[in-house]
Amino acid sequence: MGHNISAIIGRQDTIQKLADTWIYASVIELPQEFAMVFLTDTLIESIEELNHISDDFCCPELCYFSTIAEQLLQEFSLHTRLAYIETDYFGGVGTQGGILYENGKILIKPRSGEGTINELLKELGVSCARDMDEFDSMKLGNYRHMQDY
Repeated sequence: MGHNISAIIGRQDTIQKLADTWIYASVIELPQEFAMVFLTDTLIESIEELNHISDDFCCPELCYFSTIAEQLLQEFSLHTRLAYIETDYFGGVGTQGGILYENGKILIKPRSGEGTINELLKELGVSCARDMDEFDSMKLGNYRHMQDY
């Protein structure tokens, strides 16, 4: 079974503000008062069109991190932390990666590899449920494909 997402995760109030700014941004509530917004093609294209900018991929360590994702993180991470995460797995083979922003600046540089998302979630303040890591504590395994949302 595959897992392929690109999302911004943070506290519910911050993610709600981000989603309220863009008509195609949908808030997905997560445990522990966290939430995420998938960076769907429709959302990215609407931001490109309204801002008259081109969305380029800007980071060799991450497959899907783009200038629009970077701008959203810079703008909405003021006074808080936000993580960008991405996964690309099929049949247990693949990769994960992410980056952490705080106060409009990079707090944890872009990286990929096993455990990256757990590290970023821990830095966001996610607490592990009993016998679970941060990824499972946020129930991110339930969100395997962005087109479902």
